[in-house]
Amino acid sequence: MDVRAVVAFNDDVDLKGHLNDVEKVGEMEVGETAREVAEILGASLMPVRDVRTALDELRANRPGVVFNLCEGVAGKPHWEMHFGLALEMLGIPFTGADPTAAGICGDKALTKQLLKTGGVPVPEGYVIDGAAGDPARGETKTKEPGGRDRPRLHASRKWIVKPVHEDAGIGIGAGSVCSSPEEVMARAGHVTKTYGQAALVEEFIEGRELNQALYYGPAGVRVLPPGEIVFAPSLRPEERVVGWKAKWAEGSAEDAATVNRTPGVMDDTLRSDVSSVCTKAASLLSIGGYCRFDLRQRPTGELCIIDVNPNPDIGRGSGFRKALEASGTLFRDFLAELMMGVLSRRRP
Repeated sequence: MDVRAVVAFNDDVDLKGHLNDVEKVGEMEVGETAREVAEILGASLMPVRDVRTALDELRANRPGVVFNLCEGVAGKPHWEMHFGLALEMLGIPFTGADPTAAGICGDKALTKQLLKTGGVPVPEGYVIDGAAGDPARGETKTKEPGGRDRPRLHASRKWIVKPVHEDAGIGIGAGSVCSSPEEVMARAGHVTKTYGQAALVEEFIEGRELNQALYYGPAGVRVLPPGEIVFAPSLRPEERVVGWKAKWAEGSAEDAATVNRTPGVMDDTLRSDVSSVCTKAASLLSIGGYCRFDLRQRPTGELCIIDVNPNPDIGRGSGFRKALEASGTLFRDFLAELMMGVLSRRRP
């Protein structure tokens, strides 16, 4: 490359005491990916623990571009936008999602509300805010994303309970799927106590789980082949979730029972529908950079986005890398396209 590049990544796993040892595997993988990217690009590494120290280093050295792999700052995943904003303030071009989009997508409830308002289908959902009381004792406040109080939870369907500000399957497992308001409240209590944040309660859709990766290069958006999570036939419907064990506990029963098949086996109509829904969502959220969407398909055929991942995992074996491989795109070429895309539009 003709410009001096730096690969920045969050070096703060020791500050995330709420994570178990397996959940920390995903956090540590960020450093491994950063080293791989730096070697390919001939760039230097910049571990980031807090914005102030990183700013001092950037002011002193002023790289031509930053390949941004920071998934949060100072142990706080929902601070992902802060580092991007700091780069914007310094006028340093960087890869990845726009900081505002990263901040929005770091809040699952807010993301859901914006997509719903924009006409993108999402599961019905509510927020249980543990700050309103002790969820284990029923002292919680239940809201729909957007702020309207929800008087009660319907008992006629299954729900899945997730931490609002986590990604990478953290806080999600078979125990996240609940069949009654009592189970929902108990699981929400676990989430708020363990992860120190509100819980998102979503309608659990029993159907195919699909995923779509895309990225923006010099020529615009490139939609990669969609994939599907193939669940083991032995799993009950409520066990068909991709949680932290499925993602990070290599060799576990959950890992073996959730296979990412990319490209997924689907007809042209479904492939086109997945692409259309996800590109619309990316545009609504102004994501840019590279991103990955998780979807569920209802028995009626309707697609619903269940998770949005700006700056997703691009490490070896990740779903994004599988999509690149399925398209015949070398990882090196993907990195080069991202960098060229950033430098061609140089952020102010």
